[in-house]
Amino acid sequence: MSGHPDLAAAAFHWLEYVGLLGGLGSFVVRRLASHPPRIPWARPPMAIAFAAAFAGGLGVITLEALEGSGSAAGALAFLIGGAGGWVRIVRVAAEGLALLFCVRGLPYVAPMTALAAASLALAGHSTAVEPPAGAEFADAIHVLSAGMWAGGILALATLRPPGGWRGPEARMLLGRFSSVALIAFGVTALTGVLRATEQLSGVSDLWTTPYGLVLGLKSAGVLAMLVLSSLAWRRGLPVARVEAGAAVAVAGLTALLAAFPFPA
Repeated sequence: MSGHPDLAAAAFHWLEYVGLLGGLGSFVVRRLASHPPRIPWARPPMAIAFAAAFAGGLGVITLEALEGSGSAAGALAFLIGGAGGWVRIVRVAAEGLALLFCVRGLPYVAPMTALAAASLALAGHSTAVEPPAGAEFADAIHVLSAGMWAGGILALATLRPPGGWRGPEARMLLGRFSSVALIAFGVTALTGVLRATEQLSGVSDLWTTPYGLVLGLKSAGVLAMLVLSSLAWRRGLPVARVEAGAAVAVAGLTALLAAFPFPA
């Protein structure tokens, strides 16, 4: 992977990623809190997350259409003239529907969110891998599992437990979340390694290419999140906001990776 990222595209990617992660994570936390005994205060706000995802996704496909067509007049033709364009439209439409269903209190928020997250893989760098099917599948699983883990951390950071994070209900919620997050983290890490091997030509790319340097920083951020999560779950330390800040930073680095030019 060579070249440098498009910073404008990276900004919109970051907004979309944070929104999708937060939306997926909020749904996971709400479902965990609904298990008996219920935890009624664990209701992370989803509408803000989906609004961010929709705005970011709309910005991403607008930039991609303009760059892919070379003109404003050809942007629409770019989006409706091929499978790649329709995948982008479906993704943003799913984000918009997730927002609408959330605001109206209608079902099917989860399927729309999962569709939007999985669709990211069908318009990303994995499409340049030959054959693309395996890479796209791994990429989709990576995004969904990251939403359950990192997105859950973002959702938890918005909560204010009545007795603090050392209280009994908060500890119960963290215990439920940890059982899901550990598995999701393992899947995220495994598929992340698979993605890295597809995009790097050798280990030396990690320190000799811009893409590799950003990937290394992202890996360091993930490790920092893992350490902070361990402190929170095992010792009951109130580090949710710090974890969430690390998650937002990792999402930003992921957005930079997505904004690198496709291989020639």
